[in-house]
Amino acid sequence: MIMSWLWDSMDPTITDKRMFLIIAKEIWDSIRRTYLKARDVAQVYEIKVKTSATKPGSRTVIEYANTLQNLWQELDHYRVFEMKCPADAATLKKFIEKDRVYDFLAGLDPKFDQVRIQILGKEEIPSLEETISLIRVEGVSCLSCKLWKDQPW
Repeated sequence: MIMSWLWDSMDPTITDKRMFLIIAKEIWDSIRRTYLKARDVAQVYEIKVKTSATKPGSRTVIEYANTLQNLWQELDHYRVFEMKCPADAATLKKFIEKDRVYDFLAGLDPKFDQVRIQILGKEEIPSLEETISLIRVEGVSCLSCKLWKDQPW
């Protein structure tokens, strides 16, 4: 019955090669080996290129951050790290988050240089969410200053 479900859920061009497998596990394992993209190096490379090329442009800081976070979430899907020790997993998670803070800051416009320097000058780099919040607040204050300066007093 399970084999029938598998065959019915697949495109005929995929099932043709697996029609003579004897048990459902063999079918599943064959499909998994052929089509699993969890470790697809080309996908990882493509996402990394998109991440590097992502700049705020005319978007708000939040839109820019959301775009990067969506790409990073997709990247996490393809890059699977199997850690044996919880301490190592926590260390890797911190390393990845710091790396993402650096990528986020690197893509920002020069108008954020002052707050970027303040963030990088901290003894401990803030989390990505804190960094986004600090940049967002700075962006609002820059906008307020500009609006204040542009007033015809």
